[in-house]
Amino acid sequence: MSNNPKTNMQGFFCALLAGTLLAGAAVVSRYAYDGGIDAVSLVTIRTFIVVVFLWLALLITKIDYTLSRVLLKPTIVNGILFVLMTLGYLGSIKFISVGLATLIFFTFPVMIAVLVFMFGIEKVTLSKLIAIIVAFSGLIVMLGASSEAIDWRGGALALMGAVATAFNAIQIRQHFGAQNAFVTAFHISCFSLITLIAICLFLGSLNLPTSRTGWAGTLGVGLFQSGGTPLYLYAISRIGALKAGMAVNIQPVVAVIAAWMLFSEVLEFPQAVGGGIVLLAIIAMQVIDYKKTDS
Repeated sequence: MSNNPKTNMQGFFCALLAGTLLAGAAVVSRYAYDGGIDAVSLVTIRTFIVVVFLWLALLITKIDYTLSRVLLKPTIVNGILFVLMTLGYLGSIKFISVGLATLIFFTFPVMIAVLVFMFGIEKVTLSKLIAIIVAFSGLIVMLGASSEAIDWRGGALALMGAVATAFNAIQIRQHFGAQNAFVTAFHISCFSLITLIAICLFLGSLNLPTSRTGWAGTLGVGLFQSGGTPLYLYAISRIGALKAGMAVNIQPVVAVIAAWMLFSEVLEFPQAVGGGIVLLAIIAMQVIDYKKTDS
């Protein structure tokens, strides 16, 4: 993890942008589900779009995307984790609201903090721990999901996605810090696609959207995640798994605002207050790091 203030700032803003794009993917997935697609088919088509997008980007920029044999095993592991992560989060939205799915899924920064502490990967200071707790408290206030009845399928999928995301972030930090983020995302997405195709063959079906709105939502998920995934991986390689995971907490804030704009969902006062708490916690962590760099 770099101690250069400029590099830290780049990584931080890449994490924020990644969270914004991934929030867009979560929101438009509702259009895809309304268009008749199922979770496995949505994630499979989404992953295919990501693979094609990244392959074209690597060809245009003439970046060598040869996979080192040393990275083959962690790439396969992360490919499977990406399937669990994406299928868990996007799949949960089919059974529970975007807000509740996001609340459960975004327990992953706390999981990352526990993992980096247990394995001694990054130093978790008291101030960072407080910032994480404050941000998560803000999510609870903002989303106000405690009164909603939980469909166990949606809750289990969102929790599975959170656990997979936490382990994925640790794996990325340990094995792919020196590799180009787009190359990393491309190879991981390739193995994810192979895994998803195997799942579709096992299930014996690949359901496509039955309306233009469904197709628009499906393509939107793929395009948003094509940009958000490599940016998130880049952020992890620059500022570490803990801080990157904290910064993408911007995602539920963006998701609530986008849902208000697209679906006319009312942005209530408690949600606005909770969103402000999340943003303040993110800013606080950034200020803490800069004070440590300057000292």
